[in-house]
Amino acid sequence: MGLGLNIWFPVNQNDGIGKEYYRDYFTKIPSVIPNWQTSCYFDDSGFRLRLVPFEEEICGTWKNDQLCIHARTSSAGPGYHAYLVDVLDRLGISPQKVEDETGYYSNLDYDLLQQSMAQWLRKVSKQVLELNTSGRYSNIAISLITGNVPENTGHLACCPLGHYDHDFFSETLTGNPRGADFFIWWNKTRDSSFYKNTALYLLWCEINWLPPETNLEKETIAATQACLAQAYALQPDIDLPGTTWLELARLTEDDSMVRKLSKRFGGREGNNHPLIGYNHGLISHNICGWRATFSGKMHFDCEEDGLVWWSDNRTIRAHSLMVQWKEDTPQNSDVLLQSAIGKKEYAPFPLRNNAISACLQHTVTQGKNGEPLYQTALTAAHENELLTLALYYEKLADRDWAISICKTVTR
Repeated sequence: MGLGLNIWFPVNQNDGIGKEYYRDYFTKIPSVIPNWQTSCYFDDSGFRLRLVPFEEEICGTWKNDQLCIHARTSSAGPGYHAYLVDVLDRLGISPQKVEDETGYYSNLDYDLLQQSMAQWLRKVSKQVLELNTSGRYSNIAISLITGNVPENTGHLACCPLGHYDHDFFSETLTGNPRGADFFIWWNKTRDSSFYKNTALYLLWCEINWLPPETNLEKETIAATQACLAQAYALQPDIDLPGTTWLELARLTEDDSMVRKLSKRFGGREGNNHPLIGYNHGLISHNICGWRATFSGKMHFDCEEDGLVWWSDNRTIRAHSLMVQWKEDTPQNSDVLLQSAIGKKEYAPFPLRNNAISACLQHTVTQGKNGEPLYQTALTAAHENELLTLALYYEKLADRDWAISICKTVTR
């Protein structure tokens, strides 16, 4: 459930507004986030555009001489919704059809847009409170766009700007909507709150709290630091997470920044400042529809043959695929699992979802320097979908760590 925008534009090469026109426009949109780049990927079916790190990709689809654009905006807030409308207006092309659930595209009334977003938050609050009546729910993910869900946080809900508990949703439902405390981009302008909230989102949801190794990690940290600096420049008395900012500077080994921040924030927040960042704890990772739970403090990358996470002397590799059954083949998970592992005999490895057939195998190989490299491999089958999860480690004592992760796999 979320608010958003659907809009249809004409595609007519004779009028000079063919696919190339849209490609040229959307690939050149500058970022509103310092040190963070927008991304746009075109193919024969359409495109995917990401304008900010804290909202889902905008999807464009070519169909019947039209470009249909779908965008969700309620994760980010009314400021992003208004900004997106401005971006689409600057195309200079009159749309053929517009569906704006907030009404903003037609009335351009920002107060009404904020009220619409606040009303959406009230509806969400009602659902959360109804779920909470049983006392069985926690870690409810709201507006998190990565597909990775924090676990064992001890809080009712996990949102882009941090944890929220019963009192917040109760007050939102019965009194003050508190939109400015929930949405990242609440005001129309890019003010100090916008930069602070953008930084908080990155700290809570994107930073992995390791010294950066990948380009994406370096870009994310640079954007976070730039947003914190911009928020401070616009409003020096703004409440910023100084100790967390200092921790981030230490990760990058920026000694001059560490000295500057130590002088600016030293001792002001004390030792009881709450720890920011879901990746400090356990995360239920989305692996192409499968899930496995392990620490968020790992590097991550996409490879040609799957996904990989690593930190210290541990590595996790995941690969999933979907099979096409032959007509004369029994179609069940057990058959698929046996087909995947060949003629080897195996003992079933029980998972929480009884519909999944799985087995576990332990092997030892040699590492790059001749040292033993241990591997625990899980193969799991569910209907016509297959997952292989391979965990590598250099100490035999880490086998329990590998097995514990395999036990969390579900579909």
